[in-house]
Amino acid sequence: MTEYAGARSPIQRRGDEHHDWALYRGEGRVGIEWYFREASALPTSVMLYHLEPGTSEGEHLHLEGDPASCSVETQHELYLVVSGEVVMTVDGERAVLGPGDAVYVPEGVPHGVANETDAPAELVLLFGEPTGQTPYTVNPARAEED
Repeated sequence: MTEYAGARSPIQRRGDEHHDWALYRGEGRVGIEWYFREASALPTSVMLYHLEPGTSEGEHLHLEGDPASCSVETQHELYLVVSGEVVMTVDGERAVLGPGDAVYVPEGVPHGVANETDAPAELVLLFGEPTGQTPYTVNPARAEED
């Protein structure tokens, strides 16, 4: 049987690794699907957040050696709203985000997300240590633009 970066299958289904966690003194419990947590060779972890109305991830930061950090290592995060509407706070600034909107949070910057509406919201969360690698570049010979 082929192994895919330590996983037995290249497919993970919703619910395969589900958690309901209260995060960083936020309100309620955030539903979290953690994808290929133990198996991915990518320098990024991937989660799907489910926020019921009134639920929030409390304000936090990621910076190695900082006593206020919620993680041992330094990490950057990217939040991408899939459905619903959330309020994202980054370094004290609040912004309302809807489907397709994203926010990038560098290391050491306080941030948090809240669902202040009466409908559920879902976000894809990518986080990992900064790598210094060059971002993915499209091969112009293999891509066409309209």
